[in-house]
Amino acid sequence: MRAQKLLLDGRGRVLLPPALREAAGLRAGEPLVIGLGEVELIVAPANTPVGPRPPTLDRKGRLTLPASLRAALGLVPGAALLAQPGLEGLRLATPARLLGRLRSARLALQRRLNEVTGAA
Repeated sequence: MRAQKLLLDGRGRVLLPPALREAAGLRAGEPLVIGLGEVELIVAPANTPVGPRPPTLDRKGRLTLPASLRAALGLVPGAALLAQPGLEGLRLATPARLLGRLRSARLALQRRLNEVTGAA
């Protein structure tokens, strides 16, 4: 399944379309775990209890992102997120974080190529 563009609402919620929820194995009312990956959030069903009030999807398929994670990613109401299901769960990332990662990788590759060609 291709990545989908989603928007964060004023309450920090993201509406996950049914096909995306199904592909990621997420069901309304089931406890979830949300982790911070290298450049993205990973949302997956919780295999074990995760505290008194774990994140869940509401019956409409909305996921509320905790305020601490929204702050860590610099997410504000109206922010765009790219969502893609994977083996580990649903991956959510901002386009800016992904582009930053690509820029860093490109610069590292360019430095390495300069080292190799400069040494020859």
